[in-house]
Amino acid sequence: MAREKTANPAKATVFAMWRRSPSLTLVIWLFIFPAALAGLGLWQLQRGAETLEGAGAATVQLGQMLEELRQIAAENPDEPISFEGSAITYTATEAVTEVEGALGSYQTDLNVSRVRSPLAWGTIGGAVVCLVGAVLGLLASRVAGLRARRSRDQLIRSFQRLRVGLPVAMAVVVSGFSVAVVCATVFEAISLWFWDEVSGNALKLAGAGIVLAGLALYGAFTAILGLRQVFALFTPQPRDVLARMVTETEAPSLWRLVRELAGGQGALLPDTIISGLADGFYVTEGALRLLPEDRLLEGRTLYLPAPYLELLDTTEIAAIIGHELAHFAGEDTRYSRQFAPIYAGLFRALGALQATDAGALIVQPAARLGFHAVGQFDTAVAHWSRLREFEADRRGSIASGAPGAASALIRSSIAAPAVNLALGQVFANPDAAEENLVHAISRLVAREGLADPAEHLKDEQPHPTDSHPPTGQRIEALGVTLPSILAQATRPHNLETPSLGQRAFADWDAFSRVLSFDFIKEARHAHAQRRQALESAAAAVTEEEVVLYDNAKPMMWTMVVASAIFAVGGVSILVFADQIGFGRDAFAQTLIGAVAVFFTAAFLLYADLIHRRSDKPLMVLTPGHLSCPRLHQPIAWTDVVDYGVYATQRFAVQLALHEDAPLPKVQGFWIYTRVNRRRHLVTIDAFGIRGMKPAEFSDLLARYLHAAYARRELVPATA
Repeated sequence: MAREKTANPAKATVFAMWRRSPSLTLVIWLFIFPAALAGLGLWQLQRGAETLEGAGAATVQLGQMLEELRQIAAENPDEPISFEGSAITYTATEAVTEVEGALGSYQTDLNVSRVRSPLAWGTIGGAVVCLVGAVLGLLASRVAGLRARRSRDQLIRSFQRLRVGLPVAMAVVVSGFSVAVVCATVFEAISLWFWDEVSGNALKLAGAGIVLAGLALYGAFTAILGLRQVFALFTPQPRDVLARMVTETEAPSLWRLVRELAGGQGALLPDTIISGLADGFYVTEGALRLLPEDRLLEGRTLYLPAPYLELLDTTEIAAIIGHELAHFAGEDTRYSRQFAPIYAGLFRALGALQATDAGALIVQPAARLGFHAVGQFDTAVAHWSRLREFEADRRGSIASGAPGAASALIRSSIAAPAVNLALGQVFANPDAAEENLVHAISRLVAREGLADPAEHLKDEQPHPTDSHPPTGQRIEALGVTLPSILAQATRPHNLETPSLGQRAFADWDAFSRVLSFDFIKEARHAHAQRRQALESAAAAVTEEEVVLYDNAKPMMWTMVVASAIFAVGGVSILVFADQIGFGRDAFAQTLIGAVAVFFTAAFLLYADLIHRRSDKPLMVLTPGHLSCPRLHQPIAWTDVVDYGVYATQRFAVQLALHEDAPLPKVQGFWIYTRVNRRRHLVTIDAFGIRGMKPAEFSDLLARYLHAAYARRELVPATA
């Protein structure tokens, strides 16, 4: 079934990466398919041996026969010769010619059979190599995953070994699977030579074989090229961050605080401190690209969200910074630099490999192996990430105390909704934004208050690379009871109390305005890009109507031919009734004549009905709606949430409408054109679209659908 769909242009759907293949799917791709190829190879080996044996025996037998016939022809060229099973009699000379031709044909069959045998072994060998690679890859990943749970150091060492071994195992799987598929396909393509002896359609079968073999070879080639992405994408790419560097001149007190916190717990001092409006506190040793300056940062970086420097007090911020700096102490530094970025990058590489169009079938076993192998580390990663966060909380509380650290966890969680809401409103309407968004957020929180902490005690802190334990568990691990710090964590925001940002920066207002300007500029740029995309989509269709007709002529002529067959057949049977054997059976003649007349008339009437209907438009497309004579009212494009074009036994287009959209009624009698009111589906059937393939028709509907939603979104901006 050919189906093409388009999602609702008004809504963006986020698809989560499928990180680990289910066990059944893994078994199918890594074991059942290769085993099936091995079984096919054994069958091909048997068939090849039988053909080789038969062609060899026939060649020997015909060779002996040819020698005898040549002797007879030399003595008496006109001596009559007849072959067993044939009623034709040849002269000795003619018999020699016939046997020479047959011998040449069997010798060709013998040569073809000799070529097929290595291909069968290639199918078997490739499948076995694929199975061996899959078994070794699964065993290695299992062992590495188990060792990774022993210690964080073992986690890093095991993953580094897997980084080296996994691409090799995947390459073995891809290579073996490719060889097996190519050899099996080429074997069957060559086998068409023998099928030709039966079908007599040599050119078509040979062409089909060449196409199949070419597709298999192309798929194998592109799959192996695609595997290079796994090696290439192992290196993590710089992550874009909308932020500014905070120099010691701009914030001397902030740098002094960070130095004191780092020295107090024996952590490495960050090379760079940056600040922006979005995200939460974090540290990283991965490469960052600061926007809008397009500045590349490497080394240890501490990110501070500016709004939180207004909403949290010094003790809470010190606890959070101390927590983040703890990741630069001990094994956390090595973990952050050598494992976390590469671990995430490997998943991106495998996703890109699996999503490749070319060679997608052949690359699937290797991609499934890769996801499963890396997925073996998930449990260990979650375990050590959990422990490292608890340890970082403990280290962070050294300077601020456990109550301050617990209060910081709660207050940062309940402040996040207000910050996200304010920034979301600015991004939606940047022209109405204030010049200092940090102060605007501060006033919003002072006026509206913070969120209910009960709803956020199970939240995980936002972080670009790692997952964090729930807030409630982290507070419990600090040895603090919730009631004792709840009042402090949920205190009203006081605009009169100087914030850490105001005290730590030389000119906090100016720095906040720079961050706000960058954010607003980025929002405006995103709006401009969005508007450009909408205008392009809206301009993709013209105001002129597009009239589409049912492609009924092929079916109409089929009915005419069928009618003619019944008419000619009926007349022929009646004319030659005596020869057929029922010339004296009047009832049989009457019955045959009646059946012939009935089907002849029925097919002609149906052909006429199709012809008359094909002259009328099937549907008319305008920028605003789709109309169909079979429906009593047009369907607005903005009422359509999804659509599908089907081209199997019958051609049909199915429109899924919004729940509140008006549903049309079907006019006249149509077997397949119908309206499903419960599911809000409208189905219009046809024989096809005249002058269009199903894919072209689907693309046309997509353009009109996107254009309608784009125009509706552009109306407020142009009003």
